[in-house]
Amino acid sequence: MSADALELVFTGSAVLGTALLLLSSIGGGTHVRLRFPLRIPRVRVPFLRLTRTDDATGMPVLLGFLAMFGIGGLFGAVAFGLGPVGRTAVALAFGAFGAGVAFAIFAALRRAEGREPTSLRDLIGRKARVVVSIGERGHGTVVLTYDGAVQTLPATSKAPIARGSEVEIQSVHGMAVTVRSLPPP
Repeated sequence: MSADALELVFTGSAVLGTALLLLSSIGGGTHVRLRFPLRIPRVRVPFLRLTRTDDATGMPVLLGFLAMFGIGGLFGAVAFGLGPVGRTAVALAFGAFGAGVAFAIFAALRRAEGREPTSLRDLIGRKARVVVSIGERGHGTVVLTYDGAVQTLPATSKAPIARGSEVEIQSVHGMAVTVRSLPPP
């Protein structure tokens, strides 16, 4: 490959990788799906979500490699005056470094994420306390603690339940729960 063609590859790689990396960081919510005729095997990495529904977190690692590959190739020519093989070696080293930095950043971000919130469906069977009595029409409010927070939820019941009574959650309907009265201890 000629020096001019190699420089074009490095320049294009640097510009394209950097531009796409910047766009991916400011484009929150914009999704572009590329279809390739070849099936690319999936690699399971614990802190990168590389699933069929969420491929987005692997992209910065690839773009970090692409951008730094181009920058490294250009740097190898300008700073060291290397030939094509030397420039390619420097480009690969820079690309690996860029991918490693992106990988490390996403590993740290993944560890910093909180766990998934509890689904209201997980409340079925838990005990709660009535804070607004459930009257004749069967509507009131209960309070309980889950996920480390005090939650107040609208509640319904088939029978009236007095304020301060302990109840058990039987089902969930939207943001409301259906409860039944528990016998006193």
